Amino acid sequence: MRPPKNGTISSFGLGLIMALSGCMADAPQVGRGGAFGPKAPPRVIVADDSVVIAAPYGFCVDRSTLREGRDGAFVLLASCAALTRVSDAPSPSPDALLTASVAANPGPGGRDEDRALVLARYFDTDAGRAALARDGRADSVSIEAMFDRDGLFFLHAADRSAGLGAGLRPDYWRAIFDVNGRIVTATVTPFADRPVTPAAAQALLRDFAGRIRRETARLPAPGAVPVTRAAGFAAIFAGQDLPG
Repeated sequence: MRPPKNGTISSFGLGLIMALSGCMADAPQVGRGGAFGPKAPPRVIVADDSVVIAAPYGFCVDRSTLREGRDGAFVLLASCAALTRVSDAPSPSPDALLTASVAANPGPGGRDEDRALVLARYFDTDAGRAALARDGRADSVSIEAMFDRDGLFFLHAADRSAGLGAGLRPDYWRAIFDVNGRIVTATVTPFADRPVTPAAAQALLRDFAGRIRRETARLPAPGAVPVTRAAGFAAIFAGQDLPG
């Protein structure tokens, strides 16, 4: 998708860009040898208990990288086997690093196609590319592809600036979508020695986004008493859907 030329950004577009502020520069800063936390659940609730970041099969949340604050929420996910060092923990296929960022501000709502148009127009500008760069420079980022599919805005980009985690590729795939009134950005960053095809990256993002949407939809209504689940490593994975 290419944005119309000489278009102006509407109030809807400004609201969307403001909602994205602070959650775009979320490329992983740790490599495969980074320090991971001892606990690695398959899901975590963030953004004032409004969004559930739920992992695709074989991935777990790295709690040591979890951030929440005025700029929104950031979650990094990696192979459960790599995070836990437990022999029977599952491993994903394809393997990659996943991140999810949830905007601090509520999104502007509106139709998916309108949001896609605004995003394509924004990332076609220097300001949009600068927002994607670790060093904040537009010329550090090249946009390889942008398109809208199934309510997800897909972005394939490469960031050549310094600061990339060891063992990671400079290019990544992202999906931007609305969940429970919040703008969520999900990212797949491949390992340098384990390339992920575009089709596989898109399929993984669709799976990731679908799980986030489904688990968020299951959140109890405000004031409801939460259900206590059994503890233990086996119980943690009981809720994960097996790959079809």
